[in-house]
Amino acid sequence: MSFKVSKRSLLAGAAAVAALAVSSTGFVAAVQAADPEVVMKVGITPSPGSVPGLEVLHYADLIKERTNGAVEVKLFASSLLGKENTQLEGMVAGTHDAFAHVSAYTGRVKEERYWDLPFLFPDLDAVKRVTQGPLRPEIEAHYRKYGMELIALWGYGYRQFMGNKRPYNVPEDLQGIKHRIPGGKSKQILFTALGANPSTVTFSELYQALKAGVVDSQDNPLSINYETKFHEVTKYLSICNYIYNPQIMAVGLPFWNKVPDKYKKILKEVGLESEEWSYDLIVRLDNENLEKMKKEAPQMQINYCKKEDLPKWQAVAKPVYDAFIEDTSQEWFNKIMKAASGS
Repeated sequence: MSFKVSKRSLLAGAAAVAALAVSSTGFVAAVQAADPEVVMKVGITPSPGSVPGLEVLHYADLIKERTNGAVEVKLFASSLLGKENTQLEGMVAGTHDAFAHVSAYTGRVKEERYWDLPFLFPDLDAVKRVTQGPLRPEIEAHYRKYGMELIALWGYGYRQFMGNKRPYNVPEDLQGIKHRIPGGKSKQILFTALGANPSTVTFSELYQALKAGVVDSQDNPLSINYETKFHEVTKYLSICNYIYNPQIMAVGLPFWNKVPDKYKKILKEVGLESEEWSYDLIVRLDNENLEKMKKEAPQMQINYCKKEDLPKWQAVAKPVYDAFIEDTSQEWFNKIMKAASGS
């Protein structure tokens, strides 16, 4: 049995293949997506649906689109790639690619501990003046000094106080309070200066610690406070915006040095561009989470620290600022302060 194929059929088939090949969403894109030139594995400690998870997934979508699938960003959530220090040290050593976190970076990169300075950022504009302004190249240089390349400084939101003793309106309200801290030099200094009793409790044990009275209060961004259901075991929520938490994403230099230059530029540009999206996301989620907590815990009292009391908080926090200067330099501190204040 033989088959006759007309010239018209051959030409039609060839045209169809050609059209598919040049399509940005067709054959070529599919091949690239299936076999990317660069795969970047990004680890986070919370779940895929957390704020860090959403930010990495948004970044991954933008990178896939911008590189036509040649670069693939893969999310590994829920500590699948190890604990904080394991991932951070692995990046520097070359066993891990990328990591998104907050305190793990500020623990290693001392120049970036301005994130721990209480009441430094009165609003998001102040955050952007520091991170997206003239200081950005110097900030990136700090990470390189420690074996990393900074990709993005996403938002995570202001840390807010939740507790069971009383609302916090002025520094004196924390006198004698057993306040949970995640660790770190600056928070130990701050809550000691406030007259509180700082207590290091692991995050996984914090819900029960609040419920049992092991600690009186804690602070976290509203997204974490809601997701972890802290409103179920606390009586007071004090909105004081005392520290702004970023979500820092960087890659290890061993991984970065293997990335072709044409993709390095895109990875950096998309990281910076995605920051604005992340800030908008946080504002929206904070408003939504606050309303959810009001609905689910109507008995919880919510108060807002007054702007006129800000100098009182800043005065008590001075030892934290002094420690930052001692760890870094007066010059770097002055640059941060000028940028944050808009001067």
